Amino acid sequence: MKIAFYLENHAIPDVDLSRPSLGNPGCGGAQYMLAAIPSYLAAAEEKTSCLPMILANHVHRLPGNVTSLRVSDVVEAASKAKAEGCDIFVYRPRRHLEAELLALIDRLELPTIARFSITPTGPYLRALASSTHVKAVVCVGREQHDLAWDTPVWSKLTHITNGFDVDGFRLANPPAKEPGLVVYLGALVPQKGFHLLAKAWPRVLRRHPEARLAVIGSGALYGAADLGPWGVAASDYEARFAPHLAGPDGKPHPSVSFLGKLGLEKKEWLHRASVGVPNPSGQTENCPGSAVELQACGTAVVSVARFGLLDTVCDRETGLLGRGEKDLVNNICALLDDPARAETLGRNGVRFVREAFDVGAKNADWHDLFDRMARGARPKPYFLKPNLHRHAKVLILVNRLFQMTLGRLVDWPSVDGMKSRIATLPGVKGMIALRSR
Repeated sequence: MKIAFYLENHAIPDVDLSRPSLGNPGCGGAQYMLAAIPSYLAAAEEKTSCLPMILANHVHRLPGNVTSLRVSDVVEAASKAKAEGCDIFVYRPRRHLEAELLALIDRLELPTIARFSITPTGPYLRALASSTHVKAVVCVGREQHDLAWDTPVWSKLTHITNGFDVDGFRLANPPAKEPGLVVYLGALVPQKGFHLLAKAWPRVLRRHPEARLAVIGSGALYGAADLGPWGVAASDYEARFAPHLAGPDGKPHPSVSFLGKLGLEKKEWLHRASVGVPNPSGQTENCPGSAVELQACGTAVVSVARFGLLDTVCDRETGLLGRGEKDLVNNICALLDDPARAETLGRNGVRFVREAFDVGAKNADWHDLFDRMARGARPKPYFLKPNLHRHAKVLILVNRLFQMTLGRLVDWPSVDGMKSRIATLPGVKGMIALRSR
């Protein structure tokens, strides 16, 4: 069975994705995984039943164990997959409707998997549900799956979380934990929530004057940006967090180090950290690789109890998840106060990542999906997670029944879709903006 994966990497031509088992070399998680998944499948013992290939904009730094062909965009990728005799085409839907692509997929009669890194808008979801040859919609996390459970794609919905090779993050001589060292890992863009950590940092320093913050990431992770005076993020975003981190001279406070975008050399920092902080906002995170990488290095994680972080961090077992700035400060300080507890959470994290994100298990999930598609069966269905108190899941549970019945007749909204519409109302939008500062 030939499987074509489309990797959109035109914005990162120089990022080396040839060895995904060593971790993300410094690009978006969605791009990294669309190189990693086919490489993991090709390396597996059962590779004779699955022949993956990568269709990408740049092919010179991709895994050597997978055939890679150059295409200009996703539309050409679908055509190339058909021309190459592929049985299944896997691509990442963007947020807004790609009508030309879906029309081509149906015209080519190309069995397709839409792998969500982010969840598309309502019109796109309806189009995916209506497509005769988009056979499966794969969420990358359980929380993302649950929020899509009452959308029009319910009958095509399944989830396969990202695989992760813990051994790729082991060091021959791992450094000792450095007391007081807090590491932020992620892009310096509003969606990743660094401004929330920046706002909290002065309060952490008041309780732990010896604390240090190392920031791994930049505002240019997803493309070029007009950088601010510090040269670390887009000027408008830098102006948002810099006042909280500036010293008397206007430069970053001595406790703060901006390390920029690091590749595999980041592992040393992740091992040294006493506390790791991935995306304090939780937004846009469906399977946050930053949280997984920190835990794979034996570092306790502090963040927010929202969305994909609920899948990738075990609260009070591998890290501490809270609700806002106060919890962020208190949880960071709690682990700085108690290094032994932080180290225990870190050890638990290594075990959790090894069990929850095992590459072999994820390969098996992909093979199961491919086999179901070959038989004409629907993807493996899942019920909601038990945490029904999160993200209005009780309403989602009820609304699913309406979507399954009335949704066949009218454009029936999902609970998440209704929340998004409400959030765009002028008064509500202003309140959300104030809370996110």
